Amino acid sequence: MDGARYVFGPLPSRRLGRSLGVDIIPRKLCTLDCLYCELGPTDKRGLRRKEYVSPSVVLPEIQSAISRGGVDYITFSGSGEPTLNSSLGSMIRSVKSMTAIPVAVITNGTLLFLEEVRNDLLKADVVLPSLDAATDAAFERLDRPHAHLRLAEIIEGLKRFRKEYDGTILLEVFLAKGINDSENDILALEETIAEIHPDRVQLNTVVRPPAYPSAIAVDPERLEEIRALFGPTCEIIAPGKQSRSAGAGPDTEVLLETIQRRPLSVKEIAVMFEKSEDQALRWLDGLEKNGVVHPSVFGGTKFYKHATRQH
Repeated sequence: MDGARYVFGPLPSRRLGRSLGVDIIPRKLCTLDCLYCELGPTDKRGLRRKEYVSPSVVLPEIQSAISRGGVDYITFSGSGEPTLNSSLGSMIRSVKSMTAIPVAVITNGTLLFLEEVRNDLLKADVVLPSLDAATDAAFERLDRPHAHLRLAEIIEGLKRFRKEYDGTILLEVFLAKGINDSENDILALEETIAEIHPDRVQLNTVVRPPAYPSAIAVDPERLEEIRALFGPTCEIIAPGKQSRSAGAGPDTEVLLETIQRRPLSVKEIAVMFEKSEDQALRWLDGLEKNGVVHPSVFGGTKFYKHATRQH
């Protein structure tokens, strides 16, 4: 995207349509080292908030990207935990002043116990935090948190944010078989989520190559049982229900900007670039032969990563 370093897409998102990603954190700087992370193990676990990327650099890239059209949401997400950037609130407010396109933030929710983080997110239209466990044991097994994080504080932060925030909260619960899907774990989650009051609960499981092989997908039947238990505001995020990305051409640079932050399947790449799957596969085969992309098979589906980002 014309040399953009911090903006990628728009790419098809299961939850946000055509989502323009904004990546404001060094790669894999996160508060957690989740077993299921599609970007690989966290090698820079941290809690320090600072201006890792300046708004003066990011905002012109956003302005340039939205001028091309085809964007449903401007989404702060990417290759690390966005709330670690201390200028996140400033960037959200600036984006809101330049466009009517809604702003979303995808966060693991671990820093919402900090008032400054909650304040940063107040101007976003949609916040998509995670809560994978409501018991300490499951939280430690699946999310592998920074040593100074406490689950009780994280849950309290989610509750406080719900009281202070007028926008939409879509709470993602990521489940891995045998790790956080026991009856006790699910009942604890059900009780905790009822106290948080998100607008919707979205169940997810392992559908892309995970950071650690111990992360295994929960069976569809079990996901449906849990969805029914959580009630009418809960849905399963089904793979493959992406929106089309308008106006995207067969641009290798755009593809690489995207897959270095999120592995994509042939089907997803075909949708993103408005190509048939056969056309996308021929394109990708050429890129693979030239050492530009690296494929891996997971769950019977081939996913493509940036060849220099094999973590």
